[in-house]
Amino acid sequence: MKKKRLWMRTTILLVMLAAIGYTFYNHFSEERGLVDQGDEAPNFVLEDMEGERVELSDLQGQGVYMNFWATYCTYCRDKMQVLNDHYEEYEEMGVKVLNINVDETTLQVERHQQRYDLDFDLYIDRNMLVGNAYGVGVLPSVYLVDDQGEVKERQVGGKTEEQVIDALDSLVPEN
Repeated sequence: MKKKRLWMRTTILLVMLAAIGYTFYNHFSEERGLVDQGDEAPNFVLEDMEGERVELSDLQGQGVYMNFWATYCTYCRDKMQVLNDHYEEYEEMGVKVLNINVDETTLQVERHQQRYDLDFDLYIDRNMLVGNAYGVGVLPSVYLVDDQGEVKERQVGGKTEEQVIDALDSLVPEN
């Protein structure tokens, strides 16, 4: 009887350890849904704060600067101030800036937009569907998508104003 109970407990323990190991591997694996340079950018549809929809495939022919951010992220705020100063200039040159919030409430995003006087559209990624498809794990995360829909570069972390402008310059279509 004791051997049977020991065997059963050992089996349960091994199954639990295997499940925990698998969970950690999937959660912390670098390749988990990671979109990187040279990949085709997965299509998505998001709505801005006014309910206007944007679909990535509709932006074909434009460079796209996809900025994943959150209100609590200091580096995100700094980058968004730079983008706010330059986004109109680059939209005229064929570069669309998409600022995608990582599933915070509409109220949080609206207050952030008002507090920092942001003029561009903000999109909320409900349930992190887009962020998970791209493998976003660290904020800010930026994906530079060229006019053909290919990811030119994946950037993670804070950037200087010069680095942000260089990234925007690299997305201007050749036409």
